Amino acid sequence: MRQIKINSTDGSEIVLVATAKDYIRVSTSADDNIITRMITQARIWCENYISKDIVSKTRTYYLPETNGLFDLPFGPVSSITSVKSDNVAIDYTVLGLDNESIELDGGYADKVKIVYVTSGLNDSLLQQAIMQLVSTYYDNRADFSSDQKSNVEPIPTNVKDILNSYKAMFL
Repeated sequence: MRQIKINSTDGSEIVLVATAKDYIRVSTSADDNIITRMITQARIWCENYISKDIVSKTRTYYLPETNGLFDLPFGPVSSITSVKSDNVAIDYTVLGLDNESIELDGGYADKVKIVYVTSGLNDSLLQQAIMQLVSTYYDNRADFSSDQKSNVEPIPTNVKDILNSYKAMFL
């Protein structure tokens, strides 16, 4: 079974608490800790949705076996620290516009473990998606709303629409 692990988060959030507070119209510092957590939660949700890192990370990816050509999840990849098969370093070639594809020089390999660093993404659309999600989290503090007749409705959000242009399918 393929596995991926975050070894460390190296970057910082692309949305500041002050910016999020301006967006959701909060003028006190009473909820700063809650908003800080919500920014992180919103960013993680966005990263998982688009399968790319917004904040730079060091990751380890494990494949039980491969035909020698595979893509690394959660790019863009800034550097590859190591590629090993059965704990022995192996030669490889990096492919792709964001260095997200790896071709092993020997072809087929078992128990492949790759340690790599992602560079993260940062632009105004991603910031907007995170702020919208933080606003939804802050205003609702739940995934639903109910009216006086006890009807439960999901909270609508356009975050998915904003993020669809970034989404990469990883299989």
